[in-house]
Amino acid sequence: MSMPRRVVITGAGIVSPLGNDLLSFQRNLLSGNSGIDHLNADFCEQLETRIAAPCQFNGEQYFTRQELALLDRVSQFALYATEQAVKQSGLDLLSVNPASIGCFIGTGMGGASATEGGYTRLFKEGMNRLKPFTVLMAMNSAAASQIATKYGVAGPNITISTACSSAAVAIGEAAKQIAFGRCEVAIAGGSEALLTFGTIKAWEALRTLAQEDPQDPATSCKPFSANRSGLVLGEGAATFVLETYEHAVQRGATILAEIAGYGSSNDFSHMT
Repeated sequence: MSMPRRVVITGAGIVSPLGNDLLSFQRNLLSGNSGIDHLNADFCEQLETRIAAPCQFNGEQYFTRQELALLDRVSQFALYATEQAVKQSGLDLLSVNPASIGCFIGTGMGGASATEGGYTRLFKEGMNRLKPFTVLMAMNSAAASQIATKYGVAGPNITISTACSSAAVAIGEAAKQIAFGRCEVAIAGGSEALLTFGTIKAWEALRTLAQEDPQDPATSCKPFSANRSGLVLGEGAATFVLETYEHAVQRGATILAEIAGYGSSNDFSHMT
């Protein structure tokens, strides 16, 4: 799909197994480092697959206790990545009409930790009451809602959940909204935090997880190798500030990239 208005990226932020800022991520990526390692969790003994790509991220370093009471790990990732993206963009969101700002976030599992915590309290610990904010933490739209609340987004606030393509679709849909004049600025990207016991066991049941490479766990995911055995679950977030080319030039922003087009289609022969 061609874009009637040019759409550019002026800010980017990341939380990843290779680092929680763009410089660390780029350095590790270009050095060929892998984020895959042995999973350090109290439920590992119950897993068949004990490798993953976790983020070294402690929410207590970035959020207050009161804020954390409302934030699943997936929302923590998204908020911190967005903080980086907005800062890099140099955009003063208060100077933009709130109704012309959109938020588009992709996630497959949403607040997996909050969901699993609720199930644990009810069915394992035998409690008859959940934490008051369980719904607000667990819902798939939690990350987008938290971002929209923090940055005063009054335009479209949309959560995309299309399995592995969720973030890519979210970015594409954000670009489309800008290109066709429905938004002037958008925060777009994705966040995932699914390294919970129940989620990993569900993926084990699919028989799609890679076996640990006995020589080096970091090389366990090798999709183009003849001896590949599956995928490795990870977590993280990446968000971008998108805006019209004219808006970016007018305020003297550094343009990182341009989104020249976008399209989506569905392979109806496969669930994902």
